[in-house]
Amino acid sequence: MKDSLVSLLCFFIISVSLSSQEKLYLNDSVLHKIETFILKDQLDSVSVLIAKQKQTPYIEVLKRIYRKDNPSYSDYYKFVSNVANSPGVSYGDVSNYINKTINTPQNYNKINLDYVTLKWSQVSKLRDEATIEEANTEQDKLEAYIKRFNPNDVNTIKANLLASTHQLVLLQIQNDVKRGKALCLENLKKADELGDTRLKIIFLYHLCDYYIIEGKLTEYIQASEQSLELENTLPTKTSYYIGTIIHLLDAYIYKGSNKKRVEELLSLLYSKQDTRQLSYSLYAKYISTLGADSSKLQSVFKQFEVSSVLEFCKKIESLGENTLNPNDFFHVLNESSRALASHGFLNEAIRYKDKCIVLTRKIYSEDLSQSLSSFKTKQAVKAKEVEIERVTERSNLYIVIATLVASLLLITFVFLIRKRKQSRLLEIKNSQINQALKEKELLVKEVHHRVKNNFQIIASLLELQAKSITDEKALAFANESKNRLKSMALIHQKLYQDKEGLINFDQYIRQLINEVSALHNSKDKVDIHIFTNNLFFDIDTALPLGLIVNELVTNAYKYAFSNTINGVLHITINKINNGKYKLTVLDNGPGIPNEYSAKSSEGFGLNLVNRLVKQLNGTLSIYNNNGTCIEIVFQDKNARKTID
Repeated sequence: MKDSLVSLLCFFIISVSLSSQEKLYLNDSVLHKIETFILKDQLDSVSVLIAKQKQTPYIEVLKRIYRKDNPSYSDYYKFVSNVANSPGVSYGDVSNYINKTINTPQNYNKINLDYVTLKWSQVSKLRDEATIEEANTEQDKLEAYIKRFNPNDVNTIKANLLASTHQLVLLQIQNDVKRGKALCLENLKKADELGDTRLKIIFLYHLCDYYIIEGKLTEYIQASEQSLELENTLPTKTSYYIGTIIHLLDAYIYKGSNKKRVEELLSLLYSKQDTRQLSYSLYAKYISTLGADSSKLQSVFKQFEVSSVLEFCKKIESLGENTLNPNDFFHVLNESSRALASHGFLNEAIRYKDKCIVLTRKIYSEDLSQSLSSFKTKQAVKAKEVEIERVTERSNLYIVIATLVASLLLITFVFLIRKRKQSRLLEIKNSQINQALKEKELLVKEVHHRVKNNFQIIASLLELQAKSITDEKALAFANESKNRLKSMALIHQKLYQDKEGLINFDQYIRQLINEVSALHNSKDKVDIHIFTNNLFFDIDTALPLGLIVNELVTNAYKYAFSNTINGVLHITINKINNGKYKLTVLDNGPGIPNEYSAKSSEGFGLNLVNRLVKQLNGTLSIYNNNGTCIEIVFQDKNARKTID
């Protein structure tokens, strides 16, 4: 019981697994948007989306991070682990977020294992998906932090064991089997003495890498099966679980035995959406061992909906090209080459092997040798420092360690009891809140729907009234007012249709331009280019911004394109930084007089634009640039709140 509680506090892999399970109960697409917006610091969009989500522990984690409400290192670990595994997210962006947002703990009395686990995960990901040099840089930061604490403390020992996995991988790359295997066995023994099952699994995994270099296939299989047995004793699997399954599949396929076990493990990988891509190279390797008339080969073809080995290889290449990291995609290409060769497609096999060579050059550049050389020098210096410290430092801290561990266990036990009580109360409150939120959401949608209808009724009345107006100025004013009402009605229509409470301004502006073009009967002679970069705004920003665009486009049709053939209009909205955006409207018309001033304009349209720009805490600039160019720098709702 004690060991399991210590392990729970030491490694947050369990909580990450729980957060991953928790995601299954949320809308994955919306949750991915929230995570991406946090990663990109688009906090205005986060505030709208996160308020609509069901109150769960992981949503509470995201709220603490987004609001900067004293999030813990375990909160950050859950977030970066989830977002790093999301489709379309570069780990370089995740690593930059970690370095920019998460500071090193300043408490030097006790090591923070949550922070250690976070940095260890960053080092591993950078080593696998970026460069070794970047991984070395973060490894140095991690080791510098661990070095602050007493090396004889149990938690410091665990932190050092975890950090040593980077050295094990680099020794493997250097093919230094003797040192790497010795270090691996030594660390495995320490993990066993500590009774830490998760650390034992980690070092069994790396020990398998050295067994395979030595060609000890039997030991390789035994260690992998032992690791899976240990996994089955844990309440949640470690991050090495899938890697161990892949180890076993490699071994059994290479050995050509136990095909039932191979099919069982392949099916396990393929059946899970988040590991399916990792099964592609292993299926290709398995196909290499099957005969052309094998029923098992036909079974694989049926599973992937192909009819030949060549079609199979093309399909897994297509599936993995843009989603797998370079190392995993290399294995897909390499195993596809072998499968093609074994089934007589020699020319295609050579083509796939050429792709492997090109990809390998990208993965292992000239920087690799420099990184390894730098790593060797640092390791030699560290080894000398450790030797000096062992000679000069002797302290009897075992009683203190035992007291700390006992206190930690007691605190943990009390915390778990309180947490269980709080969870029960939270479930009841969440149920009540969720019901209230649903009712409020329906009410808000109905309000937007009715506002939209009211705007449309007024616009229709203006349209009817305009038919009896003979004065051109009055008629123009009525038409412009009708168009303004339609732009506002369109905002509320978008809000009524959107479940998340945000307006996709790209879709909105295109529909608005179509309305304005139809009104001026100039759709065929004006070439309109819209660049809004898929931006989302709430109603407090979208409504005045939509009216501004309506006025500027209407003015362009009235003054720029009235006598212009082949008119061109560019509308661009770009994010600058920290909640600031720039709207640019550029036409190829005759331009404006040099003495013209937007602030002193007597026209109703530009006066309205000036007021709306002030409402957005923005600035307005008008100048000639082969036509009239209007630039408006404005702020979103979140930035405006900060100023207020």
